[in-house]
Amino acid sequence: MHLKKNRIRKNGRLYVYAVIVQSVREGSRVTQKTVRNLGRMKTDEDWGWAESVLRAMKREEEVPEARGLEIKGQCELGGVWAAEELWKSYGVRRTLVDSLDGRRIEFDLERVVFLLVVNRLYQPSSDLSAYRWIRDRAYTPTSASVRVKRQWIYRSLDVLAEEKNRIEENLLQNLKQSLDLSLDLVLYDLTSTYFEGEGPGLAEYGYSRDHRPDRKQLVLGVVMADGIPITHHVWTGNTADKSTLKEVVTDLRERFGIKKVVLVADRGVISLPNLEELEKNGYQYILSTKRRRHKLAEELLARQVPGTGKTRASEARVTGDRRYILCLDEETRKTRLKTLRHVREEAGEKLHELRERYEKSRNRKSRGRPMTGKSARQQVDKILGTSKRLFNVTVGETVKWELNEKAWLYEKAIAGKFLLVTTSGLEPLQAMESYKDLKDIEQAFNELKNLLKLRPIYHRVDKRVKGHIFICILALLLRRLMEKKTGQTFREIMDKLEKLKVNHIQFRGKKFQQRNHIDPDQEQLFKTLGVPKPPKILNVETTR
Repeated sequence: MHLKKNRIRKNGRLYVYAVIVQSVREGSRVTQKTVRNLGRMKTDEDWGWAESVLRAMKREEEVPEARGLEIKGQCELGGVWAAEELWKSYGVRRTLVDSLDGRRIEFDLERVVFLLVVNRLYQPSSDLSAYRWIRDRAYTPTSASVRVKRQWIYRSLDVLAEEKNRIEENLLQNLKQSLDLSLDLVLYDLTSTYFEGEGPGLAEYGYSRDHRPDRKQLVLGVVMADGIPITHHVWTGNTADKSTLKEVVTDLRERFGIKKVVLVADRGVISLPNLEELEKNGYQYILSTKRRRHKLAEELLARQVPGTGKTRASEARVTGDRRYILCLDEETRKTRLKTLRHVREEAGEKLHELRERYEKSRNRKSRGRPMTGKSARQQVDKILGTSKRLFNVTVGETVKWELNEKAWLYEKAIAGKFLLVTTSGLEPLQAMESYKDLKDIEQAFNELKNLLKLRPIYHRVDKRVKGHIFICILALLLRRLMEKKTGQTFREIMDKLEKLKVNHIQFRGKKFQQRNHIDPDQEQLFKTLGVPKPPKILNVETTR
C-alpha cells in the first residue's frame, strides 16, 4: 500500500486529494485498487495525517481520525454534575421554583442561583468572577455557554433576599422528607464578617470575630440541625449576641412551627431574660455560662469533677427547672495548663525587657526622648493581652509586677472545664456531648469564611449582601449533603470531581461535548452519592 496524489482542476483551480492504493494482479496485468479515500489535502499537516493513516493500516492498527478535530474549549463537569443531581433529589430546585411562583422574572433565576452556588464550591470569589466562571468554565447541557447576563447575577441576589423566608420554609419541608431530618435538637451560634469600604446600612463597628476591629461588619446567626443549616439571620455589626436569641426563638416557633426543641447555644447568648424567654416558649435548652465575672459560675467551676474518665460531667446544682452541669475534658486541661505556664514565662521575660528599656530611656545620660509612663503602660497591655488578670503591674520610676496568685489559682482550677445550664432531662454526659456538637457549627462558619469565601463583602446594598450570604448558605448545604452521603470530607470529594472535565469538540461538521475518562475512584464516588455517571458524549449538534 502507498499514498497516491490525485490532482483535479476545476474552475481554474487545482485541488489535490489523497488516496491509499494497493497494487493487485488481474491476470497478466497489475493495477491499482483504491483502498481508502482520505479526502482533500490542504496543508502539510493534512499530509502528515495521511501518512499516519497509511502506517496504521500497514500495521493493521486502529486508524487515527483526528484530522479536522478541533477542541474548542474545556469546562468543569464533575462537581457541576454531582451538585445538579443532589440539588434536584433533595428538593432544592423544586423549592426555588415553587417559592418564586407568581413572580415575573425575565430569566431562569433558579439556574443562575444554582450556578452561583456551584461556583462557591469550585472557585469562590467576587460576583464578577462568578459571572465569568459561569460564562467560560461551567458545564451546561449545550455546546454553547449559558448566556447569563451580568445583571442577572445581581438581580438573583436581590430576589433571594426578598424571598428568603418563603424559600427557607419550603426548603425545610423538603429536607425533612428527603433526609428524615430530626429537629429535636438544634444548634445556634453567631459569627461576624467584615466589609471592604464603608459598606451598606448593615455595616457597623462591633466585636469582630475576624480580628478586624478596623473594619465595619455584620453579625450572622445560623441555626443547624443534624449538621444541616435550616435558617440564618443577618443583623447590623454592632448587635449584641444576647439580644439575638429572642428573635431566633420566635422565628423557630412562628415561621417554622417548631414548638418543642432543645436549643444548644454558646455563652455569648446567655442572660437571665434569655433563659426566661426560652422557658416561656416551652423550649428546653443547653447553654454554656460565662467563666469569669459571674459569682455562681466561679464557685461551681472551681470544684472538682468526680470520676476518672478523660471526659467527665456532673450535676453541680439544681435551681428550680435549671440544672447546672460541670464538665471537664482532661486533654483540653493538659493543653490549657501548658499554655498557662508558657504565658507566665513569656510575659515575665517581656516585662523584664520592657523594664530595662524603660529605665534606660529615663536615664539622664541616655539619648533621645524618655519613655513616658503612659507609653510603658500601653506596652504592658500589649504584652499581657487577655492575660492581664494574671499579673499586677505598676508603672512609676520603674516597671514592677507580681503574679496575681488568686487569679492564677482560679485559671489553673478551671482549665479544661466549662459549666452548662440546662432544662433538658439529658444525663450530664449527654448534655456535655450535645453542647460539644456546637463545634459543628463553628466548623460551618470556618467553611463559610475560608472555603466558600463569605468574607470580605464588597456589596453596598443591604438586600444584595443578604443575597450573597444566602448563596453561601446554600453552598454550605450542598457541601454537607455531599459529606453526609459519602462519609468523606468535601476536599476529598472535590479532589476527585475536579478532575472530570468536558471538552467542546468540533469534528466533521458536528459539535459535541465529550467528557474525559472516569477512573475507578470517581465511579465509586458517583455510586456512593447516588448520582448516575455522566455519559461519554453529552451533547451533539450539526453545524451544517
